[in-house]
Amino acid sequence: MRKIFEMKQTIMICLIAVMLTGGMGARSYAAEVVDTQFEEENAEISVPEGIKTDAMDELQQAKVRHVRCTVDKNGTVTYEAILSSGLFASDDGMLYLFEMAPYEYNVTADTDVIASAPQDESQTTVQFTFPVNFRQEDTRLYSKFAIGIRSGGAVHLVTEPMYITNPEALAWNTLMRYPRTKKSTQGEEFNNVFMDGTYGPELGWVFKTLQVLNTGDCEALTHPMSRADARAADARRIKNPMYYMFNASDEEGVRTLAANMEYYVANSKGGENWIIGNEVNTRTWNYMAWTDWDTYIKEYAQAFRVMYNAIMSTNANARVYVCLDQIWDKNLTPSDKEYYQYMDGKDFLEKFNALIKQGGDINWGVAQHPYTNPMGYAKFWDMSGCKKGDAYAAQVAAGQVVTFQNLSVLTDFMQTPAMLDTNGNVRHIILSEMGISNAQGSEIQAAALCASYAAVMDNPLIDEMMYLLVYSDPGMDSSLDSFSQKIYDEMDGANADLYLDWAKSYIGISDWSEIIW
Repeated sequence: MRKIFEMKQTIMICLIAVMLTGGMGARSYAAEVVDTQFEEENAEISVPEGIKTDAMDELQQAKVRHVRCTVDKNGTVTYEAILSSGLFASDDGMLYLFEMAPYEYNVTADTDVIASAPQDESQTTVQFTFPVNFRQEDTRLYSKFAIGIRSGGAVHLVTEPMYITNPEALAWNTLMRYPRTKKSTQGEEFNNVFMDGTYGPELGWVFKTLQVLNTGDCEALTHPMSRADARAADARRIKNPMYYMFNASDEEGVRTLAANMEYYVANSKGGENWIIGNEVNTRTWNYMAWTDWDTYIKEYAQAFRVMYNAIMSTNANARVYVCLDQIWDKNLTPSDKEYYQYMDGKDFLEKFNALIKQGGDINWGVAQHPYTNPMGYAKFWDMSGCKKGDAYAAQVAAGQVVTFQNLSVLTDFMQTPAMLDTNGNVRHIILSEMGISNAQGSEIQAAALCASYAAVMDNPLIDEMMYLLVYSDPGMDSSLDSFSQKIYDEMDGANADLYLDWAKSYIGISDWSEIIW
């Protein structure tokens, strides 16, 4: 984690990672999955001689959360904490500032101390400054920092470990964001970046939104609990995982992940939005062998933080998103088979948000997929032709799933105080994938497309809807014929009202509020 190397664009990152680390990371979590245990590894670093790390329950205390950790454009990090007046006196009268890796949650006898200061009980505010070492082998951009004391012969953290929360201050490749409409098309303004351990070509300026996906082909990029040996031992197997959890669980993973993201953002000619993973509240699309959902989200949050800092330190105007499917609030329990396949998007965001805030809040956003429910049925205003249509309609009405029909469920939640960004504003929300089935005919498909566009235009908290028009699968075909293509092309054009009025008439309503909210 402490050695983020700049690597040449044309060289395979996996090979370099192995060469630089001498095989670091070969020790896998996979052997532990049989016992369903998950342990964090610690890098070998140093602490002042004589400091012990034995647990002493009587000295455990709530860690201070009034901490600020920022960097300026010149690369100087300022760490400031307001300490509790009830802080235990240290044995040696000193406060130590520890540097920790993303996957470290406690100090050890080997944890690096990067600064120290006398403990002065008359001063409640403590401040340290140190270099971030930007783009250097020993960069601290991806580290977190905490103050600890020696008390009773043991080391105790007295502040919550905190990351640098404004990596954008370091950006040297900042790109201007271009204004655009709320409607865009996958494959035109949107593209996928498949992270497989090799550096691909430069990303063309046409792609404003890029979704970063882990194919699982590079071991260093892939979480140990997502690799082949862990999959084979998974007690809750997922059939045919599509993509895999990124690896920020060890030094090699953090270094490789950061190097990849730094490269791709620096070589993106127009990338403004970066989506980390696909539908990460479901294990099919972001696979990790089963432990529990809290561990799963913790591992995703670690990787997200590393990728966020890599992105924002390169392009200050970028936005970085968590990606969810349409499952929102079903409240599954361990007795439900589906519990081990996916979790509610609402619960995922609450837990993710809490973890991010614990390590220092940043301005992440949400990328959601508001397909119809079910995906293969487009005539959502009349469910009589759909098997179990009443049940599907009830899920939408109750907010158990989020479709374009009930986007207010998502945006109302994102307006709650706990979910606001660092400036007290609603976080950026995009709908990064949505297609309409053509199974009921092109007129129904076209009318539903108009309804989805009207729903987005009616909700000021949705920045953009990205349509998937070329998807074809036995259960869902969203491709357009000439009629629906014409409607799609014109529904946001100069004669938009004409086409939207046609759709309302076809559906049999006079106002969109009759079927969308």
